Amino acid sequence: MRTVRRATAVAAVGLLLGGWVPPASAEVDLGGQPVDGSTNPAEPTEIGAGLWTTSLGVQAQAQYFTYERQVQDSTIHVGVMGAPQNPDGDGLELSASVPGTDDPSPVDCGGDYDTSASSTPHAVIGAAEVVGDESDECREAALVTIMVRRYSSSSAGELPVGIKVVEEAPVSDPGERLPEDSELTIQPPDPVEPADEPQGAESFDDAPVVDASSGPVTIAAEVTEGTEELWRVPLDWGDRLAVSADLAATEDEELASTTVQLHLVQPSRDVFDPTAGDDYSYADFGPEDERAVVGTYPLRYENRVDDLLPTLPGDHWVSLSVEGPDEGVAAVDVPVELTLEVTSTDAAPPTYQDAVIGQGGDAGPEGYSPEVPYLVGDGEFAADASGNPFTPDDADDEWWGARRAAGLGLGVVSVACCVAGAVWLRSRRTNRAAASR
Repeated sequence: MRTVRRATAVAAVGLLLGGWVPPASAEVDLGGQPVDGSTNPAEPTEIGAGLWTTSLGVQAQAQYFTYERQVQDSTIHVGVMGAPQNPDGDGLELSASVPGTDDPSPVDCGGDYDTSASSTPHAVIGAAEVVGDESDECREAALVTIMVRRYSSSSAGELPVGIKVVEEAPVSDPGERLPEDSELTIQPPDPVEPADEPQGAESFDDAPVVDASSGPVTIAAEVTEGTEELWRVPLDWGDRLAVSADLAATEDEELASTTVQLHLVQPSRDVFDPTAGDDYSYADFGPEDERAVVGTYPLRYENRVDDLLPTLPGDHWVSLSVEGPDEGVAAVDVPVELTLEVTSTDAAPPTYQDAVIGQGGDAGPEGYSPEVPYLVGDGEFAADASGNPFTPDDADDEWWGARRAAGLGLGVVSVACCVAGAVWLRSRRTNRAAASR
């Protein structure tokens, strides 16, 4: 499996009026509950299970958070996603650690990073880590420290980010595992008669749900250049998802070579674009029909151990982004036929413990049962990991987000920018590409 065309140039942006950074394009609304991150590793900000939103400042200054485990021997899924504002893209990094037992130095529980695609730098980026997927100090510790920062020290402006924390109860039986020699194979779904609805949304919370479990669903999508649209597809244990984006041949010189990019986002908000064989996750408009394809392994509990994606049941988002127009050229709507299909494999799902013990040996949290093993909010257990109990009220002055912050910039009439960039090629961690499988 390959992850392709994931490079970016990170630019330094100067002199911004009033300290406000206007978005380079229409950014995606990440959702979540606002929280102020701490820049002091000795005093991290406490957060619970759920989806949180904050903003990373210029350069690579880290923010620190801490999560207190609620269930003994649980697995904690931590993810971070960003909505790049810079025209040249961005990057973010995530790491998790726990206090050492015999040594005061913290124990590294792993990390991940992500950077923008060169052709669609405005598309969401995301990384994730599974804390305690094996029997070790990371599984036994009561406190988990989470570090989030920009990937490059030359990053400029603000980067809105969402931080997702899900605590998963221990299993009594992990269910059936994929064979060790499993390789990712993607059967692109056959397009059917396209429907005009549902069109995608520029918000995770508002993304329409597509039921593609009974056969392929084709949508005649229209996405404006320089933007990103999202659809939601529920996946259960044993399910696998395949998505294709078909681009019709065109002689339009302005549209020629415009890139369309597919990404997938799993419940932890990890962003990935798995491909196989001769398929690519992007395609360019041109004189011939073109197709972009992404797909997943069957969803099994042991995927997290085998470095395969996806790892959690629940809503998975399909992201379709289109390269922005040339400078000085008005953006137009781009037609793309998006086809989605969910196929189910016959395999035993995991079995969760009938009862759980609270961290430290206390009674387990109220509300738990094997049917709702995921702690997704304050005292809120759910049947899958994609839940987001917090729903902001637009009339609440204490709530803010990427869209509301952007509104504060109305009336700004000039911005002086200077760009000095360095290009890096993205090299994803093993479980993102699973190249060895």
